[in-house]
Amino acid sequence: MGLRVAIFVEEIAMLEQLYGKHAAALYAQAADFNKTARFYYMKAQDAYYLANAQASYDDWRRARRQWDYFYRRK
Repeated sequence: MGLRVAIFVEEIAMLEQLYGKHAAALYAQAADFNKTARFYYMKAQDAYYLANAQASYDDWRRARRQWDYFYRRK
């Protein structure tokens, strides 16, 4: 993590030299928004897959109960 922060600080310094402080601040803000959006995207994706897994398991249980109803093991 420390290495990534150092690289980010160097990137900001380079952007300040190339485009000025205002543009560098906008790039930093965009990078922060991108990080936040990626975090929430991954949370939403996890929630989708968990819900899908639960629905699949519920379908399996329903089918098993139906099978057991018609073909009981004795």
